[in-house]
Amino acid sequence: MVSYQTSAGVYQQAQVATADRGRLLILMFDGALRFLAQAENGLRNDRLEEFASQLGRAQAVIAELLHTLDHKAGGEIAAQLERLYRFMLDHLVEANVQKSVRHVEQVRRVLSIIAEAYREVVAQGPAVLGARNAA
Repeated sequence: MVSYQTSAGVYQQAQVATADRGRLLILMFDGALRFLAQAENGLRNDRLEEFASQLGRAQAVIAELLHTLDHKAGGEIAAQLERLYRFMLDHLVEANVQKSVRHVEQVRRVLSIIAEAYREVVAQGPAVLGARNAA
């Protein structure tokens, strides 16, 4: 019998493998936001191992977002996103050092704003993405 976790993992892998670039970015944002919420919850409940683990997962996603920026196509927007991602990574290091819920909350807030903007762009469809890349 296949366990729920195994089935969920297979489903998630299939979802990522078949996602277009916009949907993949949304999945990454959603994952990072979920990891940050779990890290915050771990810290609030004095489960430091969970906090550290989930914080590390969020940092890995944000680092991947940073490293996949296309500065040539993205221009000034990519440069500003780079600054925001670097800010978030630095802030999460501080969250870890200080065991600070406030730092995690601030990163969640900034990342939520970026994620929502991406959701709006993706919802408008490929025509909008093509027009923006041409600019």
